Amino acid sequence: MRYRFIILIISLVLFSKCARVGRPTGGAKDISPPITISATPEFESINFDGNKIKIFFDEFIKFKDLNKQLVVSPPLDYPLEITPLGTASKSIIIKINDTLKRNTTYTFNFGNAIVDNSEGNPLKQFKYFFSTGDYIDSLKILGIVKDAFLQKTASDISILIYKIDSTYTDSIVYNHKPDYIANTLDSISFSITNIKEGKYQLIALKDANKNMLFDPKEDQIAFLNKVVDASIDSTYQLVLFKEKPVFAIKNTLELSNNHVIIGFEGLLNTSIKSIHDKDKKPITYFAYKDRLTDSLHVWHKGVNNDTLQINIKTKDSLDSHFIRLRSKEIDSLEIAASIQHTLHFRDSLFILSNIPITKIDKDKIELIDKDSINVPFNVVENLRKDRFQIDFEKKQNNNYSLTLFPTSVTDFMGHTNDTLHYSIRTKKLEDYGEISLKVVSNTKSPLIIELISNSGKIISRSFLNTTKTLNFSLLIPGKYRIRAIYDNNNNKRWDTGNYYKKSQPERVIYFSKEIDVRANWTISEEFNIKKDVF
Repeated sequence: MRYRFIILIISLVLFSKCARVGRPTGGAKDISPPITISATPEFESINFDGNKIKIFFDEFIKFKDLNKQLVVSPPLDYPLEITPLGTASKSIIIKINDTLKRNTTYTFNFGNAIVDNSEGNPLKQFKYFFSTGDYIDSLKILGIVKDAFLQKTASDISILIYKIDSTYTDSIVYNHKPDYIANTLDSISFSITNIKEGKYQLIALKDANKNMLFDPKEDQIAFLNKVVDASIDSTYQLVLFKEKPVFAIKNTLELSNNHVIIGFEGLLNTSIKSIHDKDKKPITYFAYKDRLTDSLHVWHKGVNNDTLQINIKTKDSLDSHFIRLRSKEIDSLEIAASIQHTLHFRDSLFILSNIPITKIDKDKIELIDKDSINVPFNVVENLRKDRFQIDFEKKQNNNYSLTLFPTSVTDFMGHTNDTLHYSIRTKKLEDYGEISLKVVSNTKSPLIIELISNSGKIISRSFLNTTKTLNFSLLIPGKYRIRAIYDNNNNKRWDTGNYYKKSQPERVIYFSKEIDVRANWTISEEFNIKKDVF
C-alpha cells in the first residue's frame, strides 16, 4: 500500500510538469531583407517598348519614403504610377506615362524604399533598369559632395549630368532637365550608372522645390570647371555653395511710429541718399544694417504727414521707395547689458539699446570693484549706435558694479535712461585653458584662421600668409573647432562662388579633430594647410 502511494505521488508530479503551459518564444527575429524573384519584362531587358513593369518578391513588401527615395534616370516628364501603395503585396506594378527616348538605358533606383512588411528590413539600393535599344549602357560617374563652408554637408543632394553636344549651353541648368540624375540621400557619395559614352557637365543641386532646375535664389549648386568623360574612371568632388544674389530691395515694413525696416537680398553695396516726406521736406534719420538679417533699420523723426520717401543710391542708379506711415506706437528706450553674470576675459562689456544712441555722458556712469574702489574705464562708441563698450582692465576673481545714472544715455528720439545697475564678476585665470596652434602653410593664398566654439560662435579670427604659431588663451573649457579659409582675393572674408561666372567658392578646410579645452591646461596642435586643389 505504501509503495502504491509513492507511485501515485510521482505520477502526479510528472503529469503536472508535462501539462504545464510554457510561454512561446516566437523564434528568432527576421533580419533578412526581401529578395526579388522575377520581373516582367526581365531585369536588364533590351529593346523595351512597353509601358508596364511587374516585379515579384519572396515575401510581402511595402514602401517607406518612396517619394524621397525613388530616382528615375534619365528623368521623366511625368511621374511613375506605382501600385499598390497603401497595402502590403508580394509584387509591384510600375506604369510609365512618358514616351521613352530611343536607344537609352533607363534606371529606376528605389534606394531603400522597399522594406519587408513584418520587420521593415530594407532591400538596399534596389534598381531596375532596361534599355530601349540593343544594349545596356554600362558607364558610370562616381563622386562625393561637400559643403563649401560648413563642416557637415546636407543630405538629399541631386546630382545632375548634361550631355555636352551642339545644343549644350551653360544656361541649360536654369531651364532644362538633365540627361541623367542621381541622389546622395543620407550620405555625401553619389553614383550615376548606366550612362552612354560621351562628355558631360556634372552639377550638384540642393534642389529646394525638386524641379531639377537651378533657381539661384533658393538652391545651392556645385559644378566642375572641367568636362567629365564618362569613359574615364575617376572620382569627382563637388563643392556645394549658395550664390550671393544681385542687390535688390525685397520689402519695407513699418515697425513703429519712427522706425521702418528695409529687407534686401544680395551684397549690401548701397546707401541711403536722403529721406523726404511727401511734401519734399528733408527728414532727419539714422540707418544701420541689422547684425543678423539682410535688412536695414531706418529711424526717422519730424514727419508731418503719412508718407516717407527713402532714396537709395546704388552703384548705377538712385531708387525711391515710398512707405505709408500708419503706426501710432512710439518705442520707449530700453537699455540692457550684454553680460548678465560672468564677464570672461575674452568678452567685452557692452551696453545695448533698442534705439540708436546719440549721446553718452561718461561722467554719469560709475564702475566700482568689490572693494568699492572706482575703476577707470573708457566709453567706446559703435558706428551702428545700437551699443557702446565699457572698456576697462579686468582683474581676476573680482566683482564689479556698473551704474548708469539718469540721463547718462540719450537716444535718437531724445529719450534718456533712468538709474540702471548691473553686477558682473570675473573668474580666476586658472579657470581657463589655452590652445597653441602651429599653422603650417603650404599655399600661396593668404589664410583666415578661425577658432569656433561648439555652438558655432567665432571666438577668434587671425590672418596670416606664412607658417605661424597662434596662441588662443583664456578659453572657457569646452569643445572647439578650427577652420582655415583660403582668402584668395585677400579681402579678409570668405567669398562664395558664382555658377554663371564660373567662379568657385573660396576653399574652407577644418582641422581634423575637435579640441577639448580643459581648465588650467595648454593643448598644442599642428594644422597643416596644403596647397589648394579644386
